[in-house]
Amino acid sequence: MTRMIIRLAAAVLLATAVSGGTIAATTKSSPIAQAAQTIKLNEKQAVGKFKQKYAKAKISEISLEKHHNRYQYEISGFDSQKEYSAKIDAQTGKLSAAKTEKLDADDHETAIKLNQVISRQKANQLAEKAAKSGQGREWTLETDHGQTIWQVDVVDGHQKTEVKINAVNQKVISVETDD
Repeated sequence: MTRMIIRLAAAVLLATAVSGGTIAATTKSSPIAQAAQTIKLNEKQAVGKFKQKYAKAKISEISLEKHHNRYQYEISGFDSQKEYSAKIDAQTGKLSAAKTEKLDADDHETAIKLNQVISRQKANQLAEKAAKSGQGREWTLETDHGQTIWQVDVVDGHQKTEVKINAVNQKVISVETDD
């Protein structure tokens, strides 16, 4: 086995030398390290930025997704008369795309009690463990059928696993893999 590896390495070096090419060693950071570099704000800090604009709004949903190679939060909220949404750059904290709409009479929003839910990082750990492989890439905190849940999209190569976790008691609700 060792001889095969040595022969393969020698063949690659020889082929590179003969073709006039060069071999360059590159250090590539892992997707988790890349995400950590670009996600400077946690969800509570992002909500703080949202609340600077919409102080009385109750939070109904928080999502964190990559948009044009940068992570951004999209936060939705409401009060008795209006719905609010804003996008917040996860690295700089800059608020953009803020919108206000009249709350429809048939809208039944549910406020997320942020002081009772686990962090995105904890939800990510639980989701990656439940998915068995891959890294969390997108996260959404919302209320679904009376339960506050974290939905985490865990990606491993071309395979995506959607993991839903009860954001209060930390139990895995479902694990669905797309091939």
